Amino acid sequence: MRTITLPVDPTGTPEEPGFRGASRLGWAVVGVSAGVHLALCWVLRGFLTDDAWISVRYAENLAAGEGFVWNPGGPRVEGFSNPLLVALEALADAVGWSAPGAARAVGVLSGVACVALVYGRGRHVVGEHAAMIAAFLTACSAPFALWAVGGLETLLVALVVTAGTLEVARRDGGRVWHAAAVFALLPWLRPEGLAVVAAVVLAGEVPGLFRASTRRRAFVRGLVLGGVPLCSQLVLEGLRLGLYGHLLPNSVLYKSGAGDGVTVLTKFLDQAWLPMALALVGAVLVGGRARLLAAPVVVYVLGSIGTLDSANAFSRFFMPVWPLLALLSAVVVGYGATRLVRRGRSVWAVVLAAAAGLLLLALPPADVRSVHGMQERYMDCRVGARESALDWLRTTPPGTSFAISDAGLVPARAGGRFVVDNFFLNEPLIQETGRIPFRERADLVHDRAPDVLVLSSREPGTFVGYYPTEQAIHDHPAMSAYRLAHVASGGGPGCSYHLMLFRR
Repeated sequence: MRTITLPVDPTGTPEEPGFRGASRLGWAVVGVSAGVHLALCWVLRGFLTDDAWISVRYAENLAAGEGFVWNPGGPRVEGFSNPLLVALEALADAVGWSAPGAARAVGVLSGVACVALVYGRGRHVVGEHAAMIAAFLTACSAPFALWAVGGLETLLVALVVTAGTLEVARRDGGRVWHAAAVFALLPWLRPEGLAVVAAVVLAGEVPGLFRASTRRRAFVRGLVLGGVPLCSQLVLEGLRLGLYGHLLPNSVLYKSGAGDGVTVLTKFLDQAWLPMALALVGAVLVGGRARLLAAPVVVYVLGSIGTLDSANAFSRFFMPVWPLLALLSAVVVGYGATRLVRRGRSVWAVVLAAAAGLLLLALPPADVRSVHGMQERYMDCRVGARESALDWLRTTPPGTSFAISDAGLVPARAGGRFVVDNFFLNEPLIQETGRIPFRERADLVHDRAPDVLVLSSREPGTFVGYYPTEQAIHDHPAMSAYRLAHVASGGGPGCSYHLMLFRR
């Protein structure tokens, strides 16, 4: 297989491939790309995932002085996996801003920053033209924009992963302390953060240990790149141990090994088969340290195996590596512009970028129309039902307790009422038991005797549990103490999500 030798700017350095004369055009493409991303965010602005409200509940309790608790006055618990985002949301709430609004703003701005970073730093790794194309491809992803406004840490993670990887993927190895400082943020954003760092360090520095001429440099680089994020992780673990008495957030215990094989990966391949195929070719064609762009992708592919497919509409799990996939894909897309034509290479790069971007925007099932349709159905059906349930719960006394499985919007906006999470993701108990079988969950929920049970059903007239846990709660002998008080239904055609509220 022939390796692409990236063109070198005669006025620059060997570590900075690209064409200086095209930089103005490149930044113009970035401007257009940022506009495309913002436009997609505007089109999809109605979306806010239920899981985002879990972080909001913790953040608002923290800002109110209650501490790291799920229920005010309750025990400390880490039902979230993004401590940095929770801290940012708590700060926003403390100064009178909207916590979910702050999370969405961070997501949108992180998307714009990713677009600029893919070009600004990517051109030193894959060349001017490929970086130009990659910036546009990054922006022309409707799922990328969907999760920018979704209220989770997804695009902030993408920004950090992209920034750190692009720095060390430069021909000269980049600024090692700069990359290490960026990577040090990852443990505070996602539990798998340190695994991404480890993959980049192993792929980038270990080979240098086997050559006498580079052994010392590789050792020092590996020590810094791996050591700084590891120290960051140790600080976080020390805080976890002091605050909660454990070392892993509840989500890791709950989701790891709880999924069905390659379900998450298969979904992503179904929705992004073309970029993934191009990225595989691009990873083979690029040479040297540029192949480090594939390291985080490999981590997420392997990490997806057996992972629970939760809050993963349009492959949120893989969105943190989307800009890197765009860079690898752009190497292939831009090959014609950099090798097959003698004149007008920059113009051809722009043409190819536009064609590839439009294809992404129009190619089902991750096209704009499909993504927009999904978010409309989600907001009309599921969020509509949750808002109806909230309206009824607000008519109950403030001391009313309730149990619910989709523990996002409803608990966050139920006026401080005591909430039992049917999945126990937001209770310290899971640290002692690990993932609890659904029949045992039903026993535990009824042992807590909440005043109201909020159970999701596939049918509005007859209870058909949306989750096995809810069916077990409904079929439990203690259910005889409850009577149906309200059915909350959303709108939209074919909506099969209804919340039945049973009162004791």
